[in-house]
Amino acid sequence: MATTRIMPLHISKGKSAGKCIGERLDYIMNPDKTESGNLISSFACAPETADIEFMLCRSEYLMKTGRDISNEIIGYHIRQAFKPGEITPDEANRIGKELASKISNDAYAYIVATHTDRKHIHNHIIMCSYPLDGDHKYRDVKRSAKDLMRLSDELCRENGLSIVSDPQGKTVTYDKWLGSKKKSTGRDYLRMAIDAALRLNPDGFDALMQLMEEAGCRIKRSAQIAIQPPNGKRYIRLDTLGDGYSEDALRKKLEGHLVHIPKVPRSDYTESQVKLLIDIEARMRAGKGKGYQVWAERHNIDAKAQSVIYLKENHIGSKDELEERIQLLSSEQNELRSSIRENQNRMKEISRLRRAIRNYCRTKDVYTQYRESGWSPKFYNEHRRDIETHKEAQAVYSSHEGTMPSIKQLNAEYEDLIKLNAHDRAEMNDLDPELTTLKNIRYNLDVLDRDFLPESKPIHRTIQEER
Repeated sequence: MATTRIMPLHISKGKSAGKCIGERLDYIMNPDKTESGNLISSFACAPETADIEFMLCRSEYLMKTGRDISNEIIGYHIRQAFKPGEITPDEANRIGKELASKISNDAYAYIVATHTDRKHIHNHIIMCSYPLDGDHKYRDVKRSAKDLMRLSDELCRENGLSIVSDPQGKTVTYDKWLGSKKKSTGRDYLRMAIDAALRLNPDGFDALMQLMEEAGCRIKRSAQIAIQPPNGKRYIRLDTLGDGYSEDALRKKLEGHLVHIPKVPRSDYTESQVKLLIDIEARMRAGKGKGYQVWAERHNIDAKAQSVIYLKENHIGSKDELEERIQLLSSEQNELRSSIRENQNRMKEISRLRRAIRNYCRTKDVYTQYRESGWSPKFYNEHRRDIETHKEAQAVYSSHEGTMPSIKQLNAEYEDLIKLNAHDRAEMNDLDPELTTLKNIRYNLDVLDRDFLPESKPIHRTIQEER
């Protein structure tokens, strides 16, 4: 009976992302546990360089999305254990790879290692949370554990293995047991109000606080921002609401440097919380009164002044010149991004070639014996894994017309590509601040132009006149 579990892998304090994922991979690929490494499979990466390739996927994702993620999940560790005496190590590894393929939809790189050091054979799967195309991270939503168990059970049935027919659910906390009867606390209200305010896309932290006041809260500004919810008896500091709700985290979110993840998704709200949320949002949408208008007018004046000053200092005299500068920087950034992607694709190809060379050398003698046996079916069945591995390596050799570079040459090229990517990323990082600033100015000018009355001068004329 196969049992499964999925666990997110976070970046440990004081360690880099690469070191954290490397330590987990080293553990699951321990030769003493995997029959000298013979029970290791992989997808879209080579076991020897999986940690590097996982981090390349991470770099491409962060570069492509521009996100700065707090409490970042860099991968997922999946365990699949089988009933003792019911399966062979090779079969377990094959099933583990099929399970990893189904749960990831082959959109994420992964390593499958089968351990035989215990009485029960079990698989360890490390799946990169960053996609191969750099678009969307894998998210372990609540259904992932159930989906994992369902897929594992289907594979077990297909292969004649037993499953847990009547799984018993784990105990739950008192809060979850209460369910819809649970009362919302002051902190719950503040988190819900902040989440609702962020959905209205306030222009800055002051605007966010204004929306909180419109929701009935009172703000106390000191060394630490504290908020008193409606009917609350005391002020609650933002930094006590949890990850993502501190003043620093909220400012980063509003500046576009951080993705805000609500502590409680809307789908998990109780009936009373849904009613409370409706009330909060109604207040915010209807409550943009005089205080908000004063703030907005002051903000518009500041935005206009800052934009004009920046454009004059950088010798940009019109919106057309501003747009040309944005397009130029965007083109440079796209070229660098394309170069990085080409280098990463070549690195993946190098990993595939290195794996083929190693496998070819490792299985050459077995394949020679197989040929000398007159292609004996019995010999094939006894050494099927090595023979098929050798055939795959032969196919790679054939695609290169038998002229394969050496491991040393491939390693040298791989190191050069790493340096090239590091250089390109550094150049992209240098372009980012200016490009972000110019895009923000363009947005501000567009908004301010729309806000001007017909008889007023548009902002781009004002820029020319002030020069």
